[in-house]
Amino acid sequence: MKKWIFWTVMCVVSLLNGGFFGGASFQAMRQGLDGVDNQAALIFIPFLWVVAAFVLILLNGYTLIRGVSIKREQIICLTDVFRLSGLSGRAKAGRITFIVAAILLMLFGYGLFAGEALWAVAYALSGGALLLFLYAWQGAAIRGAGG
Repeated sequence: MKKWIFWTVMCVVSLLNGGFFGGASFQAMRQGLDGVDNQAALIFIPFLWVVAAFVLILLNGYTLIRGVSIKREQIICLTDVFRLSGLSGRAKAGRITFIVAAILLMLFGYGLFAGEALWAVAYALSGGALLLFLYAWQGAAIRGAGG
């Protein structure tokens, strides 16, 4: 994808991820959590929504600023994250570490809302997709800056 189309899709994915978080956490707040003695603690969930909105604004603003160093004609491809051929041993190790960390974060994201399977899957998959977008965007910014 071209740079600004990629950035727009990345922003949409981040908003979807935030929406899935909001929906899943609202569902948890509405239903309560099994095995939790202090259901009143769920009142802090709206505070998490405010923090999540702030993080989304910062994240999308940072990627917008970071995108200035990417050449306008540069094509960014998500599947490049999974291409290991031609990389040095250190670069391969770094990329494999990223993939493993992303999978673990997706499992954690699923675990947060596992009681609501549809919300949990949507949140985990959109979070994993967002991580892939961010990794590809950062790589394009480094290549664009000549790094």
